[in-house]
Amino acid sequence: MVPSWTETLIECGVNVVGRTRYCVHPADKVASLAVVGGTKDVQWSKVAALAPDMVIFDKEENTLEMAQTCPFPYFATDVKSVHDMPQALRLLSQQLCSDALLDLSVRYQAVLAEKKQCSPEVLPLLSGDFASSTSVLNDQRTWLYLIWRKPFMSVGRDTFIYSVFEHLGFADKVLTFDDRYPSLDEEWIREQNPVLLCSSEPYPFAGKLEQTRAELKLDAVLIDGEPMCWYGVRSLHYLESI
Repeated sequence: MVPSWTETLIECGVNVVGRTRYCVHPADKVASLAVVGGTKDVQWSKVAALAPDMVIFDKEENTLEMAQTCPFPYFATDVKSVHDMPQALRLLSQQLCSDALLDLSVRYQAVLAEKKQCSPEVLPLLSGDFASSTSVLNDQRTWLYLIWRKPFMSVGRDTFIYSVFEHLGFADKVLTFDDRYPSLDEEWIREQNPVLLCSSEPYPFAGKLEQTRAELKLDAVLIDGEPMCWYGVRSLHYLESI
């Protein structure tokens, strides 16, 4: 029931029989899997037809009600940071008897052993007709990572996304908050004068980048949200590439 885990389990050879509508990777393999709902809703009758041995949840991605009403054995992870990943993968490997998941845990531990001090060029930036020059990321302005529009929403320090920035050495560069996913006043954003990092998900900013820049009167670049928040094998591949 978690897109990040669906992709990771498939890559590790686990027999995945169902997915949410948001589990879109790997595209060639999930296309044949039954869709049983979303990350916040599930049709247990569709799950029952698949006769699963286990249902995989995550405490942030899914709701408590889903776990409480689950009529099958389940396992729920609690991933809030890159530093949670080695243990989460170890626990999953035990639940699913998967040496491949254990190998990912070891690889994640190796990646996290060395804290980075990266330049902005390592960010997974995307091209866009209305994107500012990436050179704006090298000036003295802070960055504001946006995940939603109307209301504009960002990420707090207790999120996986912020932990990725922190690991890369950008902790002091990114505006962060006590709330995990705060809604921000537009006038406040303009007063901070940040460079906007407009994510590709969950809101697809590419189609609204021109309007966003005009409304906030700020420079903005597009960033691929998947390596920043898909915390399984996708984020691992990204971190290993740096």
